[in-house]
Amino acid sequence: MSRSPSPRDDQDRLRPALEGCASGVLPPNVALLRLAMTAREAEEVETALVRSHGRAQGAEAERLFAALDLWRANPQAFGTVKATLAGVEHDGASGDPALWARAFDRLAEVAPEGGVALYALGNPDLLRAATEDVVSRMDEWGLLRPQARVLEVGCGIGRFVAALASRVGQATGLDVSEGMIARARERCAGLGNVTLAASSGRDLAGLADGAVDLVLAADVFPYLVQAGLAGRHVEEAARVLAPGGHLLILNFSYRGDLGRDREEVEALAARRGFEVRRMAQGDFALWDAATFLLRKG
Repeated sequence: MSRSPSPRDDQDRLRPALEGCASGVLPPNVALLRLAMTAREAEEVETALVRSHGRAQGAEAERLFAALDLWRANPQAFGTVKATLAGVEHDGASGDPALWARAFDRLAEVAPEGGVALYALGNPDLLRAATEDVVSRMDEWGLLRPQARVLEVGCGIGRFVAALASRVGQATGLDVSEGMIARARERCAGLGNVTLAASSGRDLAGLADGAVDLVLAADVFPYLVQAGLAGRHVEEAARVLAPGGHLLILNFSYRGDLGRDREEVEALAARRGFEVRRMAQGDFALWDAATFLLRKG
């Protein structure tokens, strides 16, 4: 006979996100995402934050209060997180990109922004700030210049393509989801140096050798790793990149094993003639993504 969850069970489930928030390891919005993913009801998140704040002091209390304030300011967050997670499988093996296309077509209708950046909690302003944060870091790393040709694999609603358009010569976005491409076309309307197209998700067919200077893959490789297609896409990136071009992977997997991710990226890079320029966490203020920056020799 199963028993009902106890308050102690609830605390144990939510504790990692609460501790990550209090310590500053997790940005408040990312901590809220993890709490919403774990909680059964929205009220459970607020209760946990209030209790943790009451026990904390100093900087930890301030961080928890900031998270609580952000949660209260975004009443749509819990529904967005749950709607996005429904039907999108991050575990198990799904080698058929057509399944991803159907899942993200659905998200393009019910939760398009959540589908591409769940840590924005369904808040367009937070999504915009998180996007600009990443683009600013890309600029700091020397990846953006007026004549650069950029390809984003898995462009979703086109948030990065739109943000990059004014900083580069050409921005191309590919996605397996026709629904997401339709959303991206709406977002990028009027941007003459942007090209958007649906793709198979299996390779970069249709792009010529040496045709781009930067390949961006933000939260895309976790699906490729799950499907056994990560190596193929690193190979394809090496093909379409010009000499000296870069492959920027933001999150390699959702396995929660950064050491293993680093080992696999290093092996793939060596096999395809890439130099590893950066492997890091904590690069972004509003996202806890791991950064893997590779340069083609």
